[in-house]
Amino acid sequence: MNRLSKISLTSVSLICFSIILFGCDIRAGVGNQIEEGIVVTRDNNTITVTAGKNGLNGTPVAIEWDGEVPACLDSNGELVAAQQGETADGRNLIWILADISAGDSREYVASEQTDCLSKTFDWQKAGPDRSRLLIDDMPVVEYVHPVFDSNRIDETMKPFHHVYAPDGSQLITKGAGGNYSHHRGIFYGYNNIRFNDKTVNTWGGQVRSNEHSSFEAEWTGPVFGGHEVVIDWIDRDDEIFAKDIRKIQVYQLPGNEMMIDVESMLSSKVGPVELDGDHHHAGIQFRAAQYVYDNAEYSRFVRPDDWACFPEDREMNDSDWYLNSPWNIFRFVVEGEPYTVGYFSHPQNPQGGQMSERLYGRFGEFIPGMVIDEGQPLTLRYRLLIANGHEIDRERMVREYNAYSIIP
Repeated sequence: MNRLSKISLTSVSLICFSIILFGCDIRAGVGNQIEEGIVVTRDNNTITVTAGKNGLNGTPVAIEWDGEVPACLDSNGELVAAQQGETADGRNLIWILADISAGDSREYVASEQTDCLSKTFDWQKAGPDRSRLLIDDMPVVEYVHPVFDSNRIDETMKPFHHVYAPDGSQLITKGAGGNYSHHRGIFYGYNNIRFNDKTVNTWGGQVRSNEHSSFEAEWTGPVFGGHEVVIDWIDRDDEIFAKDIRKIQVYQLPGNEMMIDVESMLSSKVGPVELDGDHHHAGIQFRAAQYVYDNAEYSRFVRPDDWACFPEDREMNDSDWYLNSPWNIFRFVVEGEPYTVGYFSHPQNPQGGQMSERLYGRFGEFIPGMVIDEGQPLTLRYRLLIANGHEIDRERMVREYNAYSIIP
């Protein structure tokens, strides 16, 4: 049976209505197209970054580095801060924030100077179950990791990452409570997980499902802050069936913007595990504050060119058509202030991703058909570009996606 024969009559009617009324040419599976142009190379202690046609403005870039990473790089007499990182398989990386005009190249040479630091990230304890990432005392992200309490199930069922506005003025994500309490900040789960004759819901089940296990690493410095944590995925018998090694890295960009890289490596402890659900109830997703739900008339989605004809004030949610989108933009308002979140799916993620959109504030990608096994984990990588205002557009998203796609 071909793909079209599986689509319901209602779905076909809606798509045809869009094509006729809005002049749409919606084609599934053509989203992950990367423009050439951004190149990062290294020759001994010199890094060369060549910008694409749109240039780079404080964009995080990385390349493998041998030995100790210098604190500073020299670029035509200007000292630029650098920071050490790692790939998923433990290779050493050097990270910088690149600022280069369109089509130009810039060299960064290792320096012995150490006084190029300006703002730096730092972690602080914000309560018994909260860790807050700051940059020069301004909050950017908060990791909420409660210990499960059967008397407080709703409040303690899962850990998640809260996100602050880039200017630190307020939280722009929702925690426990409100509409769809299980939607919280940056969160991850599936509502139909199957293994060993069991079915588990780590997305929205009102039971113990995900629980913080340990902090494995914390990173602080001038380029990014972040951490690596281990989260247990737990079945209804209170048995751990999977381990989620979750990493975030946060970068502050010019002009009241920041980026958050999210990576998960989910490993089975019980043999084959089917990670199933649908695009509204599975995957790594973002949920904006309750204010957005209450004021959804201000919300808009801006999509790549392949789906640009679809109205921004409507949800495009047909999973048979909205496939393999490299990114999505969500514009919304919290307490009268406009914000934008750009969501990027790394090109190394498995294909077949289905984008979910809800004008009340939740969106993200679900990739169907995933199975993990012992020794065969699933790794997913996403990036969020977060800004005050509604200025981020398609051209900017294409530029940032190209830069993200070459990160090792």
